[in-house]
Amino acid sequence: MFMLYLRLLGALWFILPAYFANSFPVNVSKIKWLEKYGTPIDGGRKLMGVRILGDGKTWRGFYAGIIAGTVAGILQVLFQQDADVLFSSMLKTAVFLPQMGFELAFMLSLGAILGDLAGSFVKRRAGLRKGSPAPLLDQLDFVFGALFFAWLWYCFSAWNLNGVFEEMITYDRFFVIVVITPGIHILGNIVAWLWKLKKEPW
Repeated sequence: MFMLYLRLLGALWFILPAYFANSFPVNVSKIKWLEKYGTPIDGGRKLMGVRILGDGKTWRGFYAGIIAGTVAGILQVLFQQDADVLFSSMLKTAVFLPQMGFELAFMLSLGAILGDLAGSFVKRRAGLRKGSPAPLLDQLDFVFGALFFAWLWYCFSAWNLNGVFEEMITYDRFFVIVVITPGIHILGNIVAWLWKLKKEPW
C-alpha cells in the first residue's frame, strides 16, 4: 500500500500540467469578457461534409489550457522542494517527486490540448455530435497527447542522454496515469456540470 501511494503521487505530480490544461477550457467558457475569443478553431469548416472539430473547440480554450497547464508547472517548479518535504513528513519517508520544468510543463500542456483536439476530430468522423460521450477516448486522448509531446521534448533535449525520460515515465507510472485518469476526468466533469460549466456530466 505504501509503494502504491508513492507511485500515485509521482504519477499525479508528473501529469498535473496536462490535467490543468485539459480542464481549463471549459472553466473559462462562461467568462463574459473572454466570449469574443470563443471562435471555433476549425472556423466552421467541414471535411467530407462533417465539421472538422466543432464549435466546442475554440481558440479561447486552446490558449487558456496551454497557459493554465504551464502556470501549474511553474508553480510545481517553485514548490518542488516544499512538496517533497511535505509528502516526506506525511509518509514518514523520503519522497522525491519527478522534477518538473517550464519546458516540460509547456509540452505536456500543448500535447494535452492537441490530444483533445485529435479526439474531437475522431468523434466527428465517427458521427458523434458535440457533447456525445466516447468512453476512454474522452478520458485518455489528452493523456496520450501529453505523454507523446513530453517524449518529443526529451528526444530533442540533452536530458534524454541521461535516460531522464525513462526515469520520469516508468511503465508502472504510465500504467497508474492511464488507470486513474478516467475516474478523475469523470469526477471533474460532474463537478463542472454541477457548477453549470458543462451541459453534460461526462
